[in-house]
Parts: sequence; C-alpha cells; structure tokens
Amino acid sequence: MSTPHTARRRYQAHAGFVTTPRYFDDSPQQFLQVAPPGTGVLQRVLHIPDYGWGLDERAANFELLSEAAACLAQSHCQVIGQVGTNWVHCSGTTGPEEIVEFCQQLFDETGVRFLMAGQCLVEALRAIGATTITVANGYFRPDWSAGINRYLEAAGFEILWAGDLIDQGLVADHDEKLAIEAATLWDYPDHLMEAAAVDAHRQAPEADAIVQTGAGFRMLQVADAVEERTGAPLVASDIALYWAMLSELGLSAVPGHGSLLAMLGERSPT
Repeated sequence: MSTPHTARRRYQAHAGFVTTPRYFDDSPQQFLQVAPPGTGVLQRVLHIPDYGWGLDERAANFELLSEAAACLAQSHCQVIGQVGTNWVHCSGTTGPEEIVEFCQQLFDETGVRFLMAGQCLVEALRAIGATTITVANGYFRPDWSAGINRYLEAAGFEILWAGDLIDQGLVADHDEKLAIEAATLWDYPDHLMEAAAVDAHRQAPEADAIVQTGAGFRMLQVADAVEERTGAPLVASDIALYWAMLSELGLSAVPGHGSLLAMLGERSPT
C-alpha cells in the first residue's frame, strides 16, 4: 500500500510551467525534449479574460503568478518556470533586484523555486561570463523591446546592438508580424528565428553573446545552427528557462540544443 512517503516510481523529477493566456504554449513539450527521461511536467495557463498582450494587462494581473505558483507547488512540482519574458518589467518599475526578491518571496511561501524567463536570461548570461550582448528582439513590439532591453542593461550588460524583425529587414512591417502570428499561433518559422539571431551577431560580432528575447521564437531547434554559423553562444528566452529549471532539478540536458544547455553536463536528480 502506498504512503505519502513512498518513493516516486514513475518520475524522477516534477516541473511546473506557468503560461500566458491566448497562446498555445508548448514550453512543457519542448522542455521534455531536452530533459532526461522520467521528467514529468504540469502546466497552468493564467486565466485573464479578453487578454490582449499589453504590458499594462500583465502588470494588472501580476499577482496571478503567485496563485499559479502556489497551485503547482501543492501539486508536487519541484521547480516552477514562468513563460513570458516581458513579465519581469511589465510594471515599468521592476528591475532585476525586485524580481529576484519576488521570486525569493514565492520560494519562502511555497518551498519551491520560482523562475521567471526574463531573469533567467540574466542568470544564463552571467553563467557564461558575458558582459556585452547583441539582442534579437524578434517579434517584439517597441515597448516590449524597450522594456526588456532596459532590464538587461539594469542587470549590468552592455547592449552593443538591438533590433526586431522589422529593424533587420526580415519582415516588412507590423502587419506582417500579425499575419505570421495568426497563421502559426505564435510559432514563428525556423528560418526567421535563425536569420534574426545570425543577423544580430552580424550587427555586433564583437559581442560576448547573442540574446534572443521572447518565447514565440522557439530557438531550441535552431540553437546549434546559429552557434555553428556565428561562433558565438546563444542565450534565448526558452533555452535560458529550461537551463535554469534543469539546473534547479540537478539534471543534465539531452545533447544537441546549444552550448548553454550543454554546460549542465552529467547530473543526477536532487
């Protein structure tokens, strides 16, 4: 007969994801591509009726992150990852210190580490020793780009170049972005993601790292190609979050998804 203290049979680790409304967020599925066998995931989508993607809407619903973290912690998740890079700066007043404090507060309340994607970019860049960066803001709107770029600068990084798909000449205008998002459910095609990261490196080849912001760009599948073409490390929103979650769990990553995840090496679950 099982007891509350029975060792886990089916999973070696449990991970939780907090994801945004109105977006088929496959972060949990992608995480399982890089996590070792026996890793289990739960997903909790924030419920914000009539959500329209604005930073003001994220700021107004910021406390929903606490509620979601509590639910996932009670469901035995050992680490919780928050998807959506721009939540770290959505209020316009939070910087890295405030976000670290917020995440620590949730850890104190739930006993489970809460990792926010925007801050994971910071931690990953620090882990590889980067000080100068070139930023591919991808599909971001101007206020999203400005916010995350300020956040990265507040964390101590020097941005040598930053631009979105329009700046890079990869799409014509905002209407083309909207058309791509409607057609793909925000799952941007690989060729645009790779081209954006490679062009960001071309704009500032002396930068220590290429940064890609935004989970709508699924860089996991193109990370190796980008790094082979540029010779520079890629730190992307999705990859940085998975790296931080696996680090917290004490797990290695399946090879073949970029240098950041390769840093984890061989580990056993904590």
